[in-house]
Amino acid sequence: MAEAHWRADGEPQLVLLHGAGLGRASWDAVVDRIPGFVRALALDLPGHNGVPGVAYDHEVVPRIAEYVAERLDALGIHRPHVVGHALGGAVALELARRVPVAAVTALCSAGFRAVGQASVCVAKTRAMLRVVSAFAPRTRARLLAKPWVRRLVLGNLSARPSALTTAVADVAAMVASDLRALVRYAGRYRFRASEVGDTTPVNLVWAAQDQVVPPADAVRARRVLPAARHLVVPDSGHLVMRDDPGATAAVIHACHLRLLRGKPRPTAGPA
Repeated sequence: MAEAHWRADGEPQLVLLHGAGLGRASWDAVVDRIPGFVRALALDLPGHNGVPGVAYDHEVVPRIAEYVAERLDALGIHRPHVVGHALGGAVALELARRVPVAAVTALCSAGFRAVGQASVCVAKTRAMLRVVSAFAPRTRARLLAKPWVRRLVLGNLSARPSALTTAVADVAAMVASDLRALVRYAGRYRFRASEVGDTTPVNLVWAAQDQVVPPADAVRARRVLPAARHLVVPDSGHLVMRDDPGATAAVIHACHLRLLRGKPRPTAGPA
């Protein structure tokens, strides 16, 4: 478990939940760019970085949310601002149904999917990961050093896979995680969040070039969470924290600053 501290003046702590197949390290470049007024805690979710997995079935997302709730309680963290990416975004929203949170910021969140092209992208990515997992780590690293291999393996996840300097680490994390089981069941998950309180600020952040969770999912998200605030990170794919960590940090910063200032949320505009 990684914990990075800045100033701690009683403001809500920022809790970061990664996407399926990644890990707490996926937030490193983002955290480094968030101004130093906030405490941050990045957690590894079950099935990642040695954390035991959970039962993988249609209840996997709520089950992971229960795990996070228990971990936060054990750590003495109450009413945090929870930020999640992809699977972590869905877990963050589910967490808000279970325990008090100061706010939720969900980036490229699962749970609002209109089945279509996204399923094809996920299937292609899983197929490519099965291929690269057959190679020894050193061979895999040599292959991923080639821009065309990064495009082939990560092109469905990133808007700029050739430029990804974290490709070796990210692919290694995916191969070692319970990604296959998570994708199988979490891909079927749909968020139905009438229990999220009207007083809980929800920010839904979309990546303009995301092929896995396309911005079109905002249409259903508005029906389910009509009071949510929508933001877009331009020129980024699904791995938004890799494609543009600066913009990702700026969005999180803005959402947290709004929370601290207690400003009322505007009516959601177009994503």
